[in-house]
Amino acid sequence: MTFINKASARNDLSSAKLVEPEQNELTKSDKQRFYERYPYLAEIKDPVWEQSIETARKMKIPINFAVYDGGSRCDSFVLLLNGVVRVYYVAPDGREITLYRVSPGDLCVLSLAGLFNNRQYNVIAKTETDVVAMAISEEQFRRSLGQSEKFRDFVLSTLSERLCDLMCLVQDTVFQTIQVRLACLLVRSFAISDNDSLHTTHQSLAHEIGTTREVVSRILKEFEHRKCIKISRGTIDLISFNVLEEFARSPNM
Repeated sequence: MTFINKASARNDLSSAKLVEPEQNELTKSDKQRFYERYPYLAEIKDPVWEQSIETARKMKIPINFAVYDGGSRCDSFVLLLNGVVRVYYVAPDGREITLYRVSPGDLCVLSLAGLFNNRQYNVIAKTETDVVAMAISEEQFRRSLGQSEKFRDFVLSTLSERLCDLMCLVQDTVFQTIQVRLACLLVRSFAISDNDSLHTTHQSLAHEIGTTREVVSRILKEFEHRKCIKISRGTIDLISFNVLEEFARSPNM
């Protein structure tokens, strides 16, 4: 599998450097991490699936590498052991929107779809951290899918769940205002944060919801005026979580 070093989020890959990720056999500790991250898959005892695990390769992928660029083909079934991959779409005008992220325990629905029907999709998947993953060959994936009912159930269930997530994203994008979507993003981010400060940029927030940095900056200024956040360079401080939640629930702001 070839990976593309793409430090920028642009969709122009003409100057990208082709590299091969470091690949090795899985160690005992790697397999233990797999059992912990994917407990359902670890419980499958079908011989064909156990063989897939035994023949899998470990991949180490650096941060900010495009593991899929829209023009390549998925030729492995990849399970993350450590790290995060962001999957996003880049519009012709350069705007981005995050479709979803893949973390340990998750499956990438687009890579699954590519393995199923040999199609390419106009999206980019890029590592947000250093990533350690195990890669199962397409041949072993297809054998497991055909011969292991439990593995097939897991794959189809994952596809169904991710499809629901993507449908919710489409619904939010079409029917919610940018203000509401940004408020919802901040509410979610503060909810999982360990403190009342988010270290992020206006451009990063714009990439999450498919708009421009200027629009995000204007809305954040409005939130600051409403006394729910305080803006400083590279940081957003929470002032009132309740007020921010009210904005996230409001159909018209």
